[in-house]
Amino acid sequence: MVTALDGRALYFSRATIPLDRDGSGFAGYRKHLGIYAYRKAALERFAALPSGCLERVERLEQLRLLENGIDIYVAAAPRDTIGVDTEEDLVRAEAMLQERLSTRPL
Repeated sequence: MVTALDGRALYFSRATIPLDRDGSGFAGYRKHLGIYAYRKAALERFAALPSGCLERVERLEQLRLLENGIDIYVAAAPRDTIGVDTEEDLVRAEAMLQERLSTRPL
């Protein structure tokens, strides 16, 4: 994900962006954790919009909003996260949560 200075999302991709074309050592990459909150009217508008070219190419529904001029603002998370897309990921996530709970002070 790439953002403007004010936290507004400029683009989402499954690829690493921006491309460090000259190998300058860019270190500002971000990982996207998608937790969204919509007002009812915004969700209805989103659902009524056709998917656009960018959404179809990247397979990311957030791009439908951006393609239609609807802003998405992002915030930093306090710690890193893991993706949970498979049963194996779920087992790993559960183990991490159990470890975190067992080392937490009472």
